[in-house]
Amino acid sequence: MIGCMEFVVSRDPRLPIHYLFPSRSRKTQPDPVIGRATSYHFWARNALFHGLGSLGLNPGDTVLVPAFHCSTVVEPIRHYGCEVIFYNVHRDGVVDFEDLARKVDSQVKAVVAIHYFGVLQPLQKIREFCHHHHLFFIEDCAHLFMGESREGPIGSVGDISIFSWRKFLPIYDGGMLVCNHAQYQRAVPWQGLSGWFQVKIVKNLLEKCLSDRATPRLSIGPNQRTEFPVQGAVSHDGVGEPFHVNTHVPEFDASQLNWPMSRWSRYITEHIDVSKIMRKRQEHSSILSQALGELPGIRPWSKAGEHRVCAWAFPIVVEHRTDLHVELRKRGIQAFSWSGVIHPTLDLAAFSDAKFLYEHVVLLPNHQSLTQSELHFMIDTVKGVL
Repeated sequence: MIGCMEFVVSRDPRLPIHYLFPSRSRKTQPDPVIGRATSYHFWARNALFHGLGSLGLNPGDTVLVPAFHCSTVVEPIRHYGCEVIFYNVHRDGVVDFEDLARKVDSQVKAVVAIHYFGVLQPLQKIREFCHHHHLFFIEDCAHLFMGESREGPIGSVGDISIFSWRKFLPIYDGGMLVCNHAQYQRAVPWQGLSGWFQVKIVKNLLEKCLSDRATPRLSIGPNQRTEFPVQGAVSHDGVGEPFHVNTHVPEFDASQLNWPMSRWSRYITEHIDVSKIMRKRQEHSSILSQALGELPGIRPWSKAGEHRVCAWAFPIVVEHRTDLHVELRKRGIQAFSWSGVIHPTLDLAAFSDAKFLYEHVVLLPNHQSLTQSELHFMIDTVKGVL
């Protein structure tokens, strides 16, 4: 089921009833890079897979991927038949160009750069690097719901760009591939979703809508402590202390590669107010940045307010502990980290910066459905845990 109503503050936005039965006129779907060729896929990872084909990559080619990543970036590249070599990103989330240059050889054909939760990459510098080495630039925008960089709209600089709508909207599925150059457009051999899976999606959406309507908004006072069971599997570091929470990333499923975005998810995205969602998320980022930026031992990782972007979650760096997200989940806040989604082929010992980020970056809910009470409860809870 989408969302997790066991939490007081969920990671996912609520699904209002008017999204399913809208009275407003139909809109167009979100278009982060107007005028470019786009295709809507069931998952963003499928969009990445087809993007490799649009660039003309061949099995055996090598793609450079940042060491700080989610495994869903790596799996479609490997399934396509390409080799993956990891490169370093600094602790501020920005590409390590020295390490990137060391990894380039005759087999390398493309570079993936990820915009992390509002931490924007230096797009022009990456573009120039790729041009100098005759490489394709794959811009991963899955953590952003559109926005502007100094070089223009997010997703407009890479040869191809990937977006993930299901991270931002109360929908079951939805990813998008943007081809920024006409020569990279390629027809997708679409395959219709099976009837039983479409029934599953409808059931999921209806259950979420009813659950969201039945769940009362936060009424816990700021000084009240309430314990909640930790959602997901908790692993340990050998000393008995929680180290990370499994964030339940679905495994790569090759049978779904040619599925389009479902009609139900497209229907919802066609009736949303994109500008309102962006304003709410940016407003929440500003509130969290101001409130948490003054606390000892943590600092906002994103540059909220410095860029006109809309991020999936609000990232903070916790300097001296690795369990803050676990403690927040116990108190009803669905915080999470990436420590449970590292691809098994990554030699983490070789990337101390990535290891630090996996262990110390905590992601807080930042969605458009958050109320002021939920925001302040989250802020007060973080202060209380620290």
